[in-house]
Amino acid sequence: MNVGNALTLALFWLVCAILQVRMERNRWFVGLLFMWLPVLGLTLFWAAYTASWLEALAGTGVGLMLGLVYYLILGRRLHPADSSGIKVWGQDAAPRPRAALQVEIDHLKDEKTKLEEELRRLKSGSHGSEQPRN
Repeated sequence: MNVGNALTLALFWLVCAILQVRMERNRWFVGLLFMWLPVLGLTLFWAAYTASWLEALAGTGVGLMLGLVYYLILGRRLHPADSSGIKVWGQDAAPRPRAALQVEIDHLKDEKTKLEEELRRLKSGSHGSEQPRN
């Protein structure tokens, strides 16, 4: 039995286990599809091609046992992964600068003052013959 091959397989299975523990709980199928199944397929192909079934079983067993130990010691204490804090550039509307908002507020105040003045003038009826300005 080649110990180097068994340790390499154990490392692959350990990485799969660690990544699966740190993955979001509702995304387990992504880990299954893109990690576990490819590693399983490559392990089976390699074991069949080289007739190294003992090494394949030993490496898989050791890797999964180390993954279980990792989960029992550290994995349960870690907070579950969460993707709610991810911000994607370009999808959120950029906040308007405060200076531009202040200019718009000042413009609206001036317009309000002019409209109130015109309303008072029209209510008083002092310039009824005058044409309204645009």
